[in-house]
Amino acid sequence: MRIGYNILKLYVKIGLFCYFKKIKVVGLGNIPKDKPILFLANHQNALIDALIIVMNVGVAPFFLARSDVFKKPLIAKFLRYLQMIPIYRIRDGRETLKNNPAIFSKCGRLLSEGKALMLFPEGNHGIQRRVRWPMRKGFVKMIFSALENDPNLDIRIVPVGLNYLRAESFPDSVAMYIGEDISVQACFDPKNLPATEALLKNEVYKRLKQLTTHIEDEGTYDNVVVQLNNRNVDYLDPISVNNAIQEIDVTFQETPIQKRTPWYSYVLKFVFTLVNFPILVLWNKKLKSRDMDIEFRSTMRFALGVLLFPIYFGILFLLFAYFLGIGTAFMLLLAHWLINVAYVKLG
Repeated sequence: MRIGYNILKLYVKIGLFCYFKKIKVVGLGNIPKDKPILFLANHQNALIDALIIVMNVGVAPFFLARSDVFKKPLIAKFLRYLQMIPIYRIRDGRETLKNNPAIFSKCGRLLSEGKALMLFPEGNHGIQRRVRWPMRKGFVKMIFSALENDPNLDIRIVPVGLNYLRAESFPDSVAMYIGEDISVQACFDPKNLPATEALLKNEVYKRLKQLTTHIEDEGTYDNVVVQLNNRNVDYLDPISVNNAIQEIDVTFQETPIQKRTPWYSYVLKFVFTLVNFPILVLWNKKLKSRDMDIEFRSTMRFALGVLLFPIYFGILFLLFAYFLGIGTAFMLLLAHWLINVAYVKLG
């Protein structure tokens, strides 16, 4: 694997550690060895979803991203270096959809070469705690393309459930549940491809509903969330939450219970704000107020942090070193970093 890719991956992983209060990973043993793998996950939190998976599955999967981020040649080159592949949507222009068959063929070749792919079969992101139906058929087309070249290829689908405490908030916690793999060969009928497609899509949908919190009815969604919050469920444990959902009377309207925030959280937030106010002002005044989907908020916040905090720390170090000496500057920066980590992990 490329040295630059591994260095960047380590940097992002450190960034995620500093961004999330807790990252819980369950089921790593379910990832098969030496097989072409298709990671299929629910999609709540824009690019953060992809980063959580890529940084924690132990392999380096290729993954699909919306084509509009590839418009600038330099950025496109960098994204391809990160093993990102553009996928075209109707909103990119109907004429762009003609590019997708080549993308599906490319993904099929990668599977034929034993590579891992990752994509989100819901087709778009949505912050609600539910798996959206229908599953898009793009992943099925990739499978068919690979099997057309090698009908005996043992492709394994690995379902991944992503569960956030508060996906739009900071700091947050996330749990990634990796389910048992699905053998494509066990589902594949070359004489009845439509039936194979339906079987694969239904099986993936069923598995994802088990690996993440799934509130089926959109009409009673808000009421169910209120009742779950009042029961103080652990959204990092989707099995227990889904069991709690089954016991809820959706016709009963509950009033949200206000939870008390520990006093030390206020102290940590005040100190964190004080030592990081230039970056926080930029976020609150320039970026947070922009018209953006709530699902993009965490991605933008994380990107701002990993880009600006090293610069901010570098400037502080130079100032402290000039006025107080290198040793004192190092100790102050270490204390600053520990304050930030304490706010994220304890706040």
